Amino acid sequence: MTKSKQKLETLEFGTYDARYNMALDLHLYTLCENGSNRGFLRFYTWSRPTLSLGHFEDEGVIDMARVLEDGVQVVRRPTGGRVVLHGDDLTYAVIVPGGAGRSMLETYRMISECIVKGLNRLGIEAGLERSTACKSDVTRKPCFVSTSRYEILHGGRKVAGSAQKTGETAVLQHGSIPLGPGYLGVVDYMASGYGDRMTLRSDIDAATTCIYDLLGSCPAPSEVASALALGFAERFDLVERGTHTDVIDREIIDAPQGLEKGVSWPSGVTDKST
Repeated sequence: MTKSKQKLETLEFGTYDARYNMALDLHLYTLCENGSNRGFLRFYTWSRPTLSLGHFEDEGVIDMARVLEDGVQVVRRPTGGRVVLHGDDLTYAVIVPGGAGRSMLETYRMISECIVKGLNRLGIEAGLERSTACKSDVTRKPCFVSTSRYEILHGGRKVAGSAQKTGETAVLQHGSIPLGPGYLGVVDYMASGYGDRMTLRSDIDAATTCIYDLLGSCPAPSEVASALALGFAERFDLVERGTHTDVIDREIIDAPQGLEKGVSWPSGVTDKST
């Protein structure tokens, strides 16, 4: 007997500001964590260049004076990991009920396989890193420097950065897929000297790639999102939810989602970042 696919409610693609993006993802996670047994999938872009810090990351890694000078937004993700510069990327959030005999690593592999299938539909021959060892444990470097098991790669270079938040009954995975080379600009906002930043930029450039470099051009973000959704459809039963208003209240969006120490995330969670 064929096992039925797990349902994922898909929300419309859109471009939103940093606080909205993180508030919505956290709210969807909370719905799942509170026992609704609902899964969600959304793809989005950012209305302004934004640095997102991992949940446990020290904001001292970024040069706040430069951030303010350039008008870059800063937000703290509910997921773990390290700093990412958004604005020239496609971001995804997947929220799935935990348990079902899956470990955090198995959930990560499952989601990565969906992304790989979607990238294949775009003509990108991506695959998964199969080694067991993380190739970087540096905590004061951006997300895209490190590579670990089940990472999404093309020719040995990283195609996406991701991080997880796991609770008692839910898993939230964030991912950033560079569309163009803009993600390399994260080094301009690192709190380090010029020489160190240039070395870091070289390291990231050697270890990563973007859709523009792989295809020679870049489809619209919505087209990339549609291809990736088809990858998820091979594993999940996608149910179109449409607008966000069905799943989130305005007061949730208005809650603080910046760097404030008082931001309250659900307790009793662990994180995985790659």
